[in-house]
Amino acid sequence: MELKIAYKKNRLKAVSFIGICTIVIGTIAIFKVTAQSNNQNQEMMITENKISETAINEDSTVLVEVWSDYLCPWCYIGEANLDNAIADLGINATVVYKSFQSNPTLQGAFTVNEIAKQSGFSLEEARKKSKYIEDMASSANVELHMDSVIMVNTMDAHRFAYMAKQRGHGKAMAKRLFEASYLEAKNIADPNVLAGLGEEFGISKEETLAMLKSDQYRAEIKSEIQDGINNGLRGVPYFVINKKYSLSGAQPKEVFKETLSGILKDDGPYKPLISKSLSGYTCDENGCEVPIKR
Repeated sequence: MELKIAYKKNRLKAVSFIGICTIVIGTIAIFKVTAQSNNQNQEMMITENKISETAINEDSTVLVEVWSDYLCPWCYIGEANLDNAIADLGINATVVYKSFQSNPTLQGAFTVNEIAKQSGFSLEEARKKSKYIEDMASSANVELHMDSVIMVNTMDAHRFAYMAKQRGHGKAMAKRLFEASYLEAKNIADPNVLAGLGEEFGISKEETLAMLKSDQYRAEIKSEIQDGINNGLRGVPYFVINKKYSLSGAQPKEVFKETLSGILKDDGPYKPLISKSLSGYTCDENGCEVPIKR
């Protein structure tokens, strides 16, 4: 059963932002924009959460499961805001990273400028929207270089990250893949690039390349994606807190702080709960949202 209730709070403003990077009949459209809404009524979806149990540290007070894609700028920003909120609150948290593909059928490698050209947008228009994302990233203490990002299929990056997660490097490798994409303009579909990143974490180049040549972890990645969809995921980043509260999109740090504080106040440390959703900027199979004001 699903229930909808109106969530009203002066500090939270509901927004309707859509700026989409998508693949349309073989062409990549980078931005589609709708207007901002200043309506303060925020809908909250309450649903039963069926996500399987995840092992967490015994001293953790909160469990956060995060679905994201390494070429989703809002994922990088949202996860940084989450980390900053956890640090500000001084709480113990287990953060578990899970996979989602924004462009699962993408083939080849494209720069943002190439995508803009194929989409019929001028480079000036694309740059304005990229600048907005970069400014939002800066407010989260994250550096992004949108013009140099190489857009590729991320399945192999997710498989590689899954391998690293099995060795206890899930969170660190997720951050490293974002850095490789948005700071270093690396092609994270290139096996040699991934092998080089693996060596930084003590994973041999030979082992990474052998894994990538196989289908290892492909089924696990697809399962994680489906698991998220089954539990309300419609775009990334998607955060499930203590298996009850689900926040969609790159929420500001203060929203994370307020949500985490409220959960701990109302429910105490982690235990099985139900889901409550707030919406923010996301990337889904249709691409990444970029807001514009009218």
